[in-house]
Amino acid sequence: MSVWALSLFLGGAFLTSCGGAEQAPAEETAATEAPAEEAVAEAAPAKDGAEFFQTSGCVACHQLDAKTVGPSIKEIATAYADAAALTAFLKGESKAIVDPAQEAVMAPQVEITKKMSAEDLQVIVDYIMANK
Repeated sequence: MSVWALSLFLGGAFLTSCGGAEQAPAEETAATEAPAEEAVAEAAPAKDGAEFFQTSGCVACHQLDAKTVGPSIKEIATAYADAAALTAFLKGESKAIVDPAQEAVMAPQVEITKKMSAEDLQVIVDYIMANK
C-alpha cells in the first residue's frame, strides 16, 4: 500500500505542477489576446454607403445625378448644410427642405429610417453628404 500511496502522491504532484505551468501562460495569452481582438473589431470594414443605400431601398426614388421620384443624391447633399440637418430629417425631427411638395411621398420611408440603428443611418447620411 505504500507503493500505492507513493504513486498517488507523485501523480498528484505531477498533475499539480503541470496545471500550474499551463495556467501562467494561459493568463498571459488571455491578457495579450484582448487587445488583438479589439484591434480586429476596430479594423472591421465599415458598410459601403453606396451599397447600403441601394439595399435599403433608397435607390428606388433617389439616383446620384438625376431626379426621379425624389431629388437626386447630389441635390439632397447640396441642400443640407450639414449631416446633422439631414439626420434630423431622416429621424422625422424636421421638415424636408429639398422638395417639400414630395414630403408626403417620403413619409413612409422616413418611418423606416427612423427605425434604423444610429450606425446604419449614419452610413446613409455619410454617403449622401459625400456626394456634394
